Amino acid sequence: MPLYDYKCPVCAARREIMKPVAELDRREACHKCGGPMLRQVSAARVVTDYAPYTCPITGKLIEGRAAHRENLAQHGCRVLEPGEADQAARARRASDEQVENAMAETAAHLVANLPQDKKERLAAELDHGVDLSITRN
Repeated sequence: MPLYDYKCPVCAARREIMKPVAELDRREACHKCGGPMLRQVSAARVVTDYAPYTCPITGKLIEGRAAHRENLAQHGCRVLEPGEADQAARARRASDEQVENAMAETAAHLVANLPQDKKERLAAELDHGVDLSITRN
């Protein structure tokens, strides 16, 4: 479907509008002031379809714009707004840090309350190279 450039003569707002060639003469209202927008002289650009990708939820191959919309609707998802992925990553890092701090405090508290013989046995095990890892799901 072609993409056309429009400009408002009142407030100078610009906008790209996708519409069928059959609706080329349809008037468009400015999204800022509501005035009539004028189509700019430019070559119409055709918006290409989505490149195929694998759904991160199901692993199914999604091909095309219609399949993309259906997949989003089926899983109750939406396309992220600009900056939203970065915001989610920051929130995830902050949450991970809180969990790690809470685990460290809990471990320190538990070790502090161990009987002396168990503290010594734990220290000996750690001195001999115990491998520990934390995995979160």
